[in-house]
Amino acid sequence: MLRPLEADAPYAIGPYRLLAGLGSGGMGTVHLAVPAGGGAGDLVALKTVRRDLEQEDAFRVRFRREAEAARAVRGPYVSALVDAAPEAERPWLATQYVAGPSLDEAVAGRGPLPVPVVRGLGVAVARGLAAVHGARLVHRDLKPANIVLGADGPRLIDFGIAQAYDATALTATGVMVGSPGFMSPEHVAGDRSVSSASDVFCLGAVLCFAATGRGPFEDTEFAAIVHRIAQGRPDLSRVPEELRRTISDCLHRDPGRRPTTAELIRALDASPTPDRPGVPPAPPTGPFPWPDHVRELIGAYETAVTAALTAPPRPRAAGPAAVAASDGEAGTGQSPEPGLQGSGRPTRTRLHRLGLAAGVGLLSGTLIAAALLLVQGDDPGGENGGASPGQTGGTRSPSAAAPARTAPVASSGMTDFGPDALDRTLQPDDWRPWAASFDAPGVADDCALSRGVLVCRLYDETTRQSRLEARSASEGSRLWTYPAKGEPSGQLGVGHFGVDDRHVYVRAAAGDGFDVLDLSDGEPVARLPGRTGYDPAAVRVHDGRIVVSYAGGAGPGHSGNMLFRGYDAGDRTQLWERVIPWAFPLDLDIVGDRVWITGTQKTQTLDPATGKTLASAPWVCETHIRDALYDVCGGTIVDARTLRQVHRSELRSPEAVSRDGLLLVEGDGRRQGSRYLRTVDARSGKEQWSVTWSPGDAVAVAGDRLLILGAGGARAFALDDGTPEGEFRTVRNWPRDDGRSAQPTTALVSGGAYFLTFADGTVMSAPVP
Repeated sequence: MLRPLEADAPYAIGPYRLLAGLGSGGMGTVHLAVPAGGGAGDLVALKTVRRDLEQEDAFRVRFRREAEAARAVRGPYVSALVDAAPEAERPWLATQYVAGPSLDEAVAGRGPLPVPVVRGLGVAVARGLAAVHGARLVHRDLKPANIVLGADGPRLIDFGIAQAYDATALTATGVMVGSPGFMSPEHVAGDRSVSSASDVFCLGAVLCFAATGRGPFEDTEFAAIVHRIAQGRPDLSRVPEELRRTISDCLHRDPGRRPTTAELIRALDASPTPDRPGVPPAPPTGPFPWPDHVRELIGAYETAVTAALTAPPRPRAAGPAAVAASDGEAGTGQSPEPGLQGSGRPTRTRLHRLGLAAGVGLLSGTLIAAALLLVQGDDPGGENGGASPGQTGGTRSPSAAAPARTAPVASSGMTDFGPDALDRTLQPDDWRPWAASFDAPGVADDCALSRGVLVCRLYDETTRQSRLEARSASEGSRLWTYPAKGEPSGQLGVGHFGVDDRHVYVRAAAGDGFDVLDLSDGEPVARLPGRTGYDPAAVRVHDGRIVVSYAGGAGPGHSGNMLFRGYDAGDRTQLWERVIPWAFPLDLDIVGDRVWITGTQKTQTLDPATGKTLASAPWVCETHIRDALYDVCGGTIVDARTLRQVHRSELRSPEAVSRDGLLLVEGDGRRQGSRYLRTVDARSGKEQWSVTWSPGDAVAVAGDRLLILGAGGARAFALDDGTPEGEFRTVRNWPRDDGRSAQPTTALVSGGAYFLTFADGTVMSAPVP
């Protein structure tokens, strides 16, 4: 499904405006995009090349050649190349976009396809391969994820250009190119003999998957998969009898004994007018006979694409910070118009990666008076410290003794901030409402709060650099930046970071490991080393354990092999190390009390102390929320620790998940004339209550309340039944965007206060209603 744009995504690439994220893979990142003045028929999937390939001259030459060759591939069964820019600073290519799920998503989420549909699928993909081979190209990576199921039939994607990618670092003798379980013996041999017959072998594996839900060489270990492919031992016991002979022929070890695409089409095509030699196949007419569950998935994609196309364009960049000191600049409380996540205003990013919301812009400005943030009509010196008259509870007296307890670490990657989140005795010393502007340029896309220090990662789209900036959670003054002011942040920037009660853990600016910073002053106190051939990616800390990830480059190990390590946070000794093929290192996170890792083939959870796999599931679920115990994957509610199905229910990815198993999910259509959130019990799948909501508003659970932060203020509701418990609709200094109250890019709740950042550079804190 479409993803909101990342905070660091550019406004446009070449002549195309970016609308939403589609995913990422071995070659780079893919976005849904449209040319200026274009409509639904002009949508493209625009892929940008990985940064480590940008500077390779050999790659650029091969990329250009393959792009030109791929332009010749046209037909109703392929997603054709539309445009490419091999000479751009960051090379990119655009192909026709097909609204629909991949075969991988459809089968993994809804089960195998009926035999007649598998036949039609095989015919369409074989015709697509014939078009690719006719342009003297080889696909090389035919797998379920590279077949998209559109309303008028399957389309083959990602052909030809993969050959340019393979021709750089991955074509050394003995290096495999392909996807586990869907490689031919020639792929496994790595001897440059991959040919059109290899694509037919891969298609046989794809058809087995479509008919049974399992690949013919599926195994728990990568080495076992490779061995079974090399030995020619597919498991076809579950394949329906009508398809078994044809699939078996495709999977023959000898390339010369496999059927050609024409022979395969004749074997599968049950239509009354089969293809005739030398005559191009007729284009499909009318909808493809997909089963109902696939048509529903396609419809969901089409709806999301329509929303993305019709949403207001997001601004190219936000203006400088303008924190107002008068009532005339205060938020109006007007709700933004509903729109797709990732539209013209700062909107919600993937919760498990960047925080509750995201936006783009440049940040600048200085600290302003804290009293200016007060709710209109309140006394800055009053005992309530800025709380509304009807608010329950109050702030601590300035003379109160320091609390014996401290607030737990809070991160914008969370949505349930725990039972103590509303405990005002856990506020930072001398806290009061405040507003400030970050000193460093960039948009805050990830923040964490620990022991009175608020740390945020800022990404500057202009320089493509990222830094950390720390501020006092009590009154907003700047404490430190990393790297220090004037020092470069390195080619990769500082990346995602982790925090405990003493230190900040972050990818080193020098790019050769992870730095351990003192929380109070930002000074490096230690370094977790890197490893040759791997780039440091992400770090997470939990319960005295530090877990880090590294992305495999063109050095030792296959590029699909990603490195993960665990350390003791006390003495920083290494506890374990694992190389996990086909994992996504940037998706490293802590879910519940386990390490969560997604990849191209499966999701798995690890023990943070030993690195051992505790659970594994053959699906990719990228919307997990830090510390949440439940998730929704392909419409199925799962236990995020064990990855087991809890309840079968057609739900979208949740905006928030409570520790008690309450899912906050966007509802369909409107209620009370507005978009809304449904609260669904994870165990039963039943709706409990609903509340109006504007897409992009931050959603958080704090103690026994649900908080919605956005549209100029904060609203609180009882978590058990949705009873309204407080509302701030007009908070001074709440930023504005395009004349409307802005939505926050990150949100934290701790000590009875919320901490928000915005795309214009504002960072603020105010009491929870």
